[in-house]
Amino acid sequence: MTKLINKRIAAWAFVFTTVVFSLLATIDIRSWKLSHEGEAKSAKSDSKAQSRGETAAALSNGLGELRFTYDKRRRFRRPAVMHSALISQRALDAIVGELKKKIALPFDIRVLLEECGGNTDAYYDPDAHEITVCYDLLDGYYYLFSRELKARTARNEAAKDATVAVFLHEIAHALIDGWQLPITGREEDAADQFATLWLINGMPEGEQMALNSAASFKLFAGLEKGQTTDYSDPHSLDEQRFYDRICLLYGHNPERYEYLIANGTLPAGRASECEEDYARINKSWQTLLAPHLVRPSGFDALSFLRALGDSSRMP
Repeated sequence: MTKLINKRIAAWAFVFTTVVFSLLATIDIRSWKLSHEGEAKSAKSDSKAQSRGETAAALSNGLGELRFTYDKRRRFRRPAVMHSALISQRALDAIVGELKKKIALPFDIRVLLEECGGNTDAYYDPDAHEITVCYDLLDGYYYLFSRELKARTARNEAAKDATVAVFLHEIAHALIDGWQLPITGREEDAADQFATLWLINGMPEGEQMALNSAASFKLFAGLEKGQTTDYSDPHSLDEQRFYDRICLLYGHNPERYEYLIANGTLPAGRASECEEDYARINKSWQTLLAPHLVRPSGFDALSFLRALGDSSRMP
């Protein structure tokens, strides 16, 4: 009996040992698999990150560029209007040159200055990757400001400033399209914000340019009194666009533009929100455009838009 019990104990011990070793082997194999799968995933992740980095580096070198071209005017204009248009044309050329140095593009974007058959407009064509600015728009700004500004130099400057702001608005559309930038809200409002921020943070005398740009919408609103309002238009109403730009300007420097509240231009209730609006919108555009700088080294998010335009020179 004792021998039989000993044999059974030995058999159970053998079975138990076999099971334990089997379990340990399974655990080791699973651990090895998990370890190698983790290493593989890590390598794959590193590879993707490297690929993204290489892509970003390639794009930052600029796959495309802005190309400025203009048609000679065929129709006669008064010398004063022609002179004003020439000033605006030079301004657009200068801005294109600076933008080419600052922001990488995924494709070439042509900037066309041409006659549009009396159409006072500027627009971006996403299919052709073209920004068109009509000579008629330049003329329209000259006549618009003639209603308020008697000095020719002041009219020329105001017309130029409004033209530059419109062009920057269309540049925003091109960047949103080219880089598929995520925009919440209406794209037209975002493009207005981009144009205003670029002016007040990056252009010499840009704050005055932003004021003149805002004034153009106030003048347009005055011309439209008594007309039927199109609430389906993707753009905000002209008077709203005036206040939005004035609010960003005030939020950028409340002390300098306190007089806008004092003289009734900016209602105090709206002014109370402008500093927060400016900080939020400015940071949003900094974040969106940061990956698409031509030279992102040493990037300072808080001064991004100011850095973009430090070397801009207007005629």
